[in-house]
Amino acid sequence: MAYFAVSYQLNNKKEYQLLWDEMERLGAHKVMRSLYFLDVNIETASGMRDHLCTFIDSDDAVAVVEVNSQPAHKMGYNGTNDWIKTRFGV
Repeated sequence: MAYFAVSYQLNNKKEYQLLWDEMERLGAHKVMRSLYFLDVNIETASGMRDHLCTFIDSDDAVAVVEVNSQPAHKMGYNGTNDWIKTRFGV
């Protein structure tokens, strides 16, 4: 299992629903408006990026960062502390 932080920017007033639906299907946790934490069986950040790119247009942006240690945040959405605690035991 790999942990990732994913952020996106859809340009030109795009429809976000396709991407949101996929994030939900993957069991992602929404940390902030356009930031998610994921734990998935995709092994690399580039693999996760390539997968998510099938849900956005060519002029949209996505960034995927592998998370190897406990993430820190301030004012994340409800459940963020639980997501971190469950995966990093703190």
